[in-house]
Amino acid sequence: MNIRLALTFIAFATAGAANAEETPVSQALPGVWSLGETKNCDTGPAWVFLADGYYAEVKLPDQGPFATGLWKDEGSALAYTHSHMPFPDMMTPNEMKRLTVDERAADKLVTRNYQGVPRVFHRCPSSALKAPSGQAKH
Repeated sequence: MNIRLALTFIAFATAGAANAEETPVSQALPGVWSLGETKNCDTGPAWVFLADGYYAEVKLPDQGPFATGLWKDEGSALAYTHSHMPFPDMMTPNEMKRLTVDERAADKLVTRNYQGVPRVFHRCPSSALKAPSGQAKH
């Protein structure tokens, strides 16, 4: 999948995230989430959770995807698979990993990986994800 096609797909899949404040947090997860202790929707790593159960790791504002996988909200944990581009293991079943949810709000998720390392996500507007340089729009 080329990057332009992937970013177009991400833009369409996250379009409904604007009403996240009106829905339960588990249903509001689709969207762009910056990754780090502090919210940074201008630049840096982010996960884009798609409403159909896929996610992509990107670098805001306009780079990626670098990795993709499946995700599922299990309430007390976020289960996910993980494959790095260019996907040499694409045809191999991936083991589900889990991020244990310690804190959950409409705009912030505090999680821990299997080693206990914190992973903090901050909701960003869908406009934080930009088209790659030289491309007018998604």
